[in-house]
Amino acid sequence: MPQRRSHTRYAADGRPVWEQVLEAWREAWRPENQTQTAVFACALLLEVVATVFGGASQGNALSLAAVEVASLPLLFVSLYLVLAGAGPKGSALPLALLALIAAVPVLQLIPIPASIWTRLPGREPVMQILDVARLGRPSLPFSLAPQQTWRSLLALTPPAAMLIGGLLLTDYQRRIMAACWLVLGVISLGIGILQLLQGPDSALYFYDITNPGSLVGLFSNRNNQAALLYSLMPPAAVFAAAFNGDFEDRRTIPSLLAVLYIFIAIVGVAATRSRAGIAITAIALIGAAAIVVRGGALQRHWRAALGVGVGAVVAIGAVLLFGLGPILDRFTSGGAEPRFTGWPLVIAEIQKFLPWGAGVGAFQTVYLSAEPLSDVSPIYFNHAHNDYLELLLETGLAGAALFAVFAIWFLARAMRIWTSRGGDMAAASTVIVVVLMAHSVVEYPLRTEALAVLFAFACSTIAVWRPGAKTPAS
Repeated sequence: MPQRRSHTRYAADGRPVWEQVLEAWREAWRPENQTQTAVFACALLLEVVATVFGGASQGNALSLAAVEVASLPLLFVSLYLVLAGAGPKGSALPLALLALIAAVPVLQLIPIPASIWTRLPGREPVMQILDVARLGRPSLPFSLAPQQTWRSLLALTPPAAMLIGGLLLTDYQRRIMAACWLVLGVISLGIGILQLLQGPDSALYFYDITNPGSLVGLFSNRNNQAALLYSLMPPAAVFAAAFNGDFEDRRTIPSLLAVLYIFIAIVGVAATRSRAGIAITAIALIGAAAIVVRGGALQRHWRAALGVGVGAVVAIGAVLLFGLGPILDRFTSGGAEPRFTGWPLVIAEIQKFLPWGAGVGAFQTVYLSAEPLSDVSPIYFNHAHNDYLELLLETGLAGAALFAVFAIWFLARAMRIWTSRGGDMAAASTVIVVVLMAHSVVEYPLRTEALAVLFAFACSTIAVWRPGAKTPAS
């Protein structure tokens, strides 16, 4: 006699999924696993708080303070564990590089004698101001904007905490965090859609300085919203690649939702009308496709590749059909682009302050003091809109050297990951790093805490990956 199919989902070992989840929960809180679980819980807390409250780069002290406070539990716990010797193999260089990065603003805040700072390049205006005010030659910090340098040091806390804590996570915990980011990305996009429907006066614009009438979601501007959406496409591809055509497999629903995310992310980036976001989305899509097919996945899971491909094609077709006009208007609008016209002045100021720089966070102080009167307008240059130029202006050759070390480390790790089998989440992390660094050529996404924390998580995943390491099922 035919039996009615049960609606209870079963795991691979034949037990109900809810029973397996309950057992996993009990296992996580066993005495020997409590420390690991505490790190994971602190990392999840920071992820959520950073994404919800860390959508602006400046001028929102309360929300930024919330992110910094939320990072302290993870920072203290993970730093203690690393110093106690719990750091995994491969973490030494990233941790040393992080320490050197933090040391730069710390050293720039230390007062130095007048006999030293008066000889530093670019300090002539400071001496002229002191002479006019008849204040003599006191000891001063290296930085021309010490308050901003201090704020920049505090802003380093959340990504530093995520980098250190991320080194201690298991592969399964990383996948949970990636899935949580995908949910947060969809939530931010949903808020952005409501912003468009309600118009420029919508109460859902959470920041005073924003792009009213545009889809910005949880962020202060459309570029960072686009950056979040395209950065999460590679992790979504990891989940999508797990689909093998068996609808009874417990990985089917996450895989189909991941394909759906790629679809809505493409449409969402187009809706932001961020020119850089639209261009870099192409890079993210190429990376996502490479993750699906790497290691023979195209042959084993051709349904996953087909699903991702169809979703991307349909999304791009929808964009071209309904949104091509507004997008072209953004690319073909007349007038000079302010960020490009400002770069020559930034380069000139870099030359004045080489080889030491002007101080972390001092960009606005330096730029406004050198900006020609003919360029003064209600729209001011708060950042260089090129993080590499701004890094060189603020930190000089020291910052350039640290970035070179990071780039060499990253390229070496990425090459090893992509030439080995397995490690799909690590491969996705390399794409996250690439797209955010590419966006930094024309913007400053990593000065936003939400994206800086995601970037740090990707770096930690890259650092601890090892060839042949087994990855738990999603």
